Amino acid sequence: MMNIQAQTRPPAGASEPTLYDDVYYPGHVYEHTHPNHLATLATIYGLQPVSVERCRVLELGCGVGGNLLPMAFQYPDSEFIGIDLSGVTIERGMRNVAALDLNNIKLMHCDIMDVDASFGQFDYIIAHGVYSWVPPEVRRKMMTIFKQRLSPNGICYVSYNAHPYSHLRDMTRDMMLYHTRHVSGMKQKTAQARAIMKFLSEGTSADTLHGKVMRDQYKRVTTMPEEVLFHDDLNEIATAFLLHQVVDEAGNHGLQYLSDTDFSRRHVAGYSDEVCSTLQQFPDTEFVARDQYQDFIDGNGFRRTLLCHDNIALDRGIDRNFVTRFHLLSNATPVSADFCLTDMSPMEFKTYDDTSLTVSKPILKAAHRCLGKAWPRALSFAELLAGARDLLGSGPNSGRADDDEQTLIGAMYILACSGEVTFLRWPPFVVREVSDRPQASLLARKQAESGTLLTNVLHQAVRLADDRARYFLQLLDGTRTMEQLAAEMTDKFGDLPPAGNNSGDVSPQSISERVQQSLATVSKLGLLVS
Repeated sequence: MMNIQAQTRPPAGASEPTLYDDVYYPGHVYEHTHPNHLATLATIYGLQPVSVERCRVLELGCGVGGNLLPMAFQYPDSEFIGIDLSGVTIERGMRNVAALDLNNIKLMHCDIMDVDASFGQFDYIIAHGVYSWVPPEVRRKMMTIFKQRLSPNGICYVSYNAHPYSHLRDMTRDMMLYHTRHVSGMKQKTAQARAIMKFLSEGTSADTLHGKVMRDQYKRVTTMPEEVLFHDDLNEIATAFLLHQVVDEAGNHGLQYLSDTDFSRRHVAGYSDEVCSTLQQFPDTEFVARDQYQDFIDGNGFRRTLLCHDNIALDRGIDRNFVTRFHLLSNATPVSADFCLTDMSPMEFKTYDDTSLTVSKPILKAAHRCLGKAWPRALSFAELLAGARDLLGSGPNSGRADDDEQTLIGAMYILACSGEVTFLRWPPFVVREVSDRPQASLLARKQAESGTLLTNVLHQAVRLADDRARYFLQLLDGTRTMEQLAAEMTDKFGDLPPAGNNSGDVSPQSISERVQQSLATVSKLGLLVS
């Protein structure tokens, strides 16, 4: 394990407080930035990325480390460095690092312009929510950093506001900026920005295009946290880009476009036949143009772009067998408890985000059952196939091994391309089953001390239901048995009837059932580690 101490390095020429010192920007995880996700996409296109278990990661504009710190917690043998211009934010982040006793992460009060060769090279570089909100000279410096500080097989993630949708956002930004031009203070500025948008949305005709746009934009700014509205929309230098503009700038620095972070955007089945046919005709040499036209079709407003060195020969060809090389992940569960795996009757599954799918072939029903029961653990394709065949047994409707394999490959290929099944280069570290002394992630337990929004082992933001759930999670430190958990919850909250039980039953058995239900929920959220 590395011995890296968090430190403050005053940035050159940056002694004046920043807006981020005065107004805290909420820091949390961004699933698409995780090195395992970046490595997965890189592998698809022919790169050989460095293992996430022993890598170096740099994040520009790391804030309090809300995105970087969970990665460091998950991979103790990797090294993580984050820089930010806000000294107040860095100090806050360092307190979080100290609370978890991590020595493989360093948060630095540092200007992007000061990043030099002394930083070394990194296998993964992350710049989320920075590129559109800095001056042109800083954007050029960022591209220089991406080129010079990226290891030979490294991957860079950069996100930014994108056109064409940002043309609509910028129109209302101009209105809000004009209206608040003489207003100071975050709360006053955001309140006035929302007030002018309310006035304009109500004052325009609902049956005109302009009126529809104004109402849509008003809804957007009212649902944003005021800190995000202040820093994102009311930042006067915020600039949006077309994809090809960023890729062209990257090309000027010796970098090339790898892909978007959302692999499912390659799946064009949801478009009309004409659109599908047109997009599929783009050759591999015009991969950027294809994605740019797709942005035009979708009205995309935010881009998460991956870059790599331009001397790497990428392979854009993807065959259906690619799923056999990855670990598969799905939280699909049966809609009904009354099902039969071994016949051709339809069986409906639903995910936590309410996506549903129905399958009839026994091998596919059994496979989805395996994935759902394993969640949040990922299964290799071989594990999935073997597990599904074990569920089916050797009955009269069990298929031939070769037929089952090809059927499963075809189904997983479609689901992986559409985003309904997640695939990863390396399996995330998660618990196989609840132990007799369950333990939740220390990171999640620390986060539960102050709120319900937590980070799970899949680098996702998940939310607990209430303060009872927060208290329960903090008890899961690996020292308590099921009986002790039940006793402490009863002592803390008194009556604790099982979910859906209106009888007021607080018997030991009912308390134990409630604890089991709570553990199942925590496990499904991906918060248990042993």
